Amino acid sequence: MATTAEKIWTAFSESHHLTNTTFQTRWFGEQSNPTEVQDLTDKILAGDKISTSKPLGYYSSEGEQIPQVGDYYVLLNADMHPVGIIETVVSELVPFFRVSAEHAYNEAEGDRTLADWQERSKEKFAKQMKKYDRTFSTNDPVVCEEIKLVFKI
Repeated sequence: MATTAEKIWTAFSESHHLTNTTFQTRWFGEQSNPTEVQDLTDKILAGDKISTSKPLGYYSSEGEQIPQVGDYYVLLNADMHPVGIIETVVSELVPFFRVSAEHAYNEAEGDRTLADWQERSKEKFAKQMKKYDRTFSTNDPVVCEEIKLVFKI
């Protein structure tokens, strides 16, 4: 029997005549912090959060593919239930210190300024990389992604 995410994906892909496309499920924030996950999900659903970022080292440490333009994801809420479908519309590798103020604003976190994004992200990225016995430097590349909500349940 297909999962709810599979059913949603099948209906979406068939109605949009998508062929040879696959999807993954995705949520934003730490799964161990459901309040954060729900807050970020709500911001995506409201159209406020359209950007996200992670250090490049995260992807290699996790063995995870870097998001590519045209990738689709079934968006999960804090209860890990599907609430929509997002598409990657921009994916670029940018040195941390060159991430734009526009990107920082579009992440829709903190006070939305570049200075605040840099301060919060340095701490968050260092913590993420420490899990893999790696360090994070402001010279390190960051995967900056822009997403678009293409279907909302």
